[in-house]
Amino acid sequence: MTKEYLRWGIIGCGNVCERKSGPPLQNLPHCRLLAVTRRDPVAGRDFAQRFSCDYEPSIESLLQRADIDAVYIASPDALHHEHTLACAAAGKMVLVEKAMASNAQQCDAMIAACQERDLPLAVAYYRRCYPSILRAQQLLEEGAIGRPQRLWMNDQFPTSHRIDLAHFFFADGESVRVDAGALPPDSHADHGNILQVRHGNGAVSVMNVDWRENHDVERVIIDGSAGRLVIDDLKAGRMWLIDEKGKAQEHHQPPLPWTHQGLMDQVAACFLGRATNPCDGQEGRKSTVILDAIAQAVETDGWCLLDYRSG
Repeated sequence: MTKEYLRWGIIGCGNVCERKSGPPLQNLPHCRLLAVTRRDPVAGRDFAQRFSCDYEPSIESLLQRADIDAVYIASPDALHHEHTLACAAAGKMVLVEKAMASNAQQCDAMIAACQERDLPLAVAYYRRCYPSILRAQQLLEEGAIGRPQRLWMNDQFPTSHRIDLAHFFFADGESVRVDAGALPPDSHADHGNILQVRHGNGAVSVMNVDWRENHDVERVIIDGSAGRLVIDDLKAGRMWLIDEKGKAQEHHQPPLPWTHQGLMDQVAACFLGRATNPCDGQEGRKSTVILDAIAQAVETDGWCLLDYRSG
């Protein structure tokens, strides 16, 4: 695509759009927010007025607009599958909120629908685009803590986002296990049901199966054979690299002005043909595969193999 900017529509302009995604779509130079729709017309019109865009009374009328290139789907999870198929049928590029769909089979249908129309599909696992996460990934690739061994995450952000970060840092999980035990540091409780994801590189990600936001910071700790990486607050970007002798080196990163700015910036650039997709449908589907496997793992005394194959 050779366009200077991408023209957006939103399905479901609720609180997430208000606080996270709406401002960057309104302010990034290569984005234009043209229209939104919402089940509550009063709230939808109010949003449209404040964000200087049109309110469409239905999804159908929004998708009929020839001046919209891409649609951000921020509706409830159970509707992501239906809305993605509708967008693809209308020839619109898609950014869909997490979790991608209710199950992996729905994810497959969403991926296929977009592929059939040669349309890009992105999943809004926006923490991949945080400066702190990108810097942490760079440090891991540089071998700053040696061989990665264990990733700990507290439960102050959704399970699907934590699973996605596990893939982002350590590549695909090979097996999962759920049992009771000590929760990672700074969780809402000391003990609970723990999800472990074993990765192909031998590292293990550890997190609470559920999440309990207490308005505390989101913390990530990565242990390696030659040190530890601590992100004390993903959003604020406070980060330390701790060597084997316990000496800490600051690697703080600047916070984003809006939570979704990094995501919207890179997705728009991708859809315009200027950047890679930060989380395409196949990547977004992986977290749903693990979410599907959790119920089986709860009933199994041991590790359950993961199968990412479609069908």
